[in-house]
Amino acid sequence: MLKLISEETIARLLSLSANKKVAFMLLLYERMAPELRAFASTEKFDLFCVQRAREEFWRSLTGDSFVSWSQLREDILGAAPDSEVFGSLAASFALNAALVAAEIAGFLADGQDNHILEAIGYARDSLHAKATMEMEGLVYNKLVDDYVEAHPLVQQERRYPCDLISKSHQI
Repeated sequence: MLKLISEETIARLLSLSANKKVAFMLLLYERMAPELRAFASTEKFDLFCVQRAREEFWRSLTGDSFVSWSQLREDILGAAPDSEVFGSLAASFALNAALVAAEIAGFLADGQDNHILEAIGYARDSLHAKATMEMEGLVYNKLVDDYVEAHPLVQQERRYPCDLISKSHQI
């Protein structure tokens, strides 16, 4: 399976303050949100809950949010698109973005680092799917892994977390 972030980078990420961890996950979500919005537009899917959550996440960085993060997480999970019902890759991308939002709310509720790792996993899954969808007649084998590892989008996304974490350590 695709390894998006090295163990060293994850260790640096997990050593950041809680606020910086939220900022990291929020920026990760923002990179995935266009897929969620596109899906919602195409399928006439209601995004109110996730949009409200996004606003609350940004407010949390300044201490201006006073919502129940546990309840918001449950609301997001309840409002997330069901990729099995819609049966499309777009629905899977949208679901992964919503799940990242749910992990942000989960982290804000309990401060557990596993939410960060889960969010990274959802981003990795979407990235892997996006890179492999270019391949026709997909049969999973080592060649697929090699193709995904070398894909320009994967290379670009691997640099992004490292750059963010390096910059956050400078702040």
